[in-house]
Amino acid sequence: MLCAICRRDARGFGFAPHLIRVAAPTVKLCSMRCMDIAARLKGMINPNKHEAAALDAASQAGGVYVELLSRTDLTTWSEQEWGRLVDVIVTEYQDTLRRAYADDPPI
Repeated sequence: MLCAICRRDARGFGFAPHLIRVAAPTVKLCSMRCMDIAARLKGMINPNKHEAAALDAASQAGGVYVELLSRTDLTTWSEQEWGRLVDVIVTEYQDTLRRAYADDPPI
């Protein structure tokens, strides 16, 4: 099961809003940080400006990594280089989204 905030593996944390009489779905989470964010969001995550900004930041981080390799032909990449690109993109997306929700949760 994936964390409802950052999409990493959920690890024993959760938010059950019905226990505090809030009409929102129960979610699984990966950490106390994401649990705090979910509590402030009342369990709801709707597509918004934060997700678009996180995608933009992840795209830019991926582009920087590709420029560092100086090779745009993916067939010339090693398995480690490809894995690193995926890691750079996913990590930047998750971190940017987590920071955005922590600083400015959607209403």
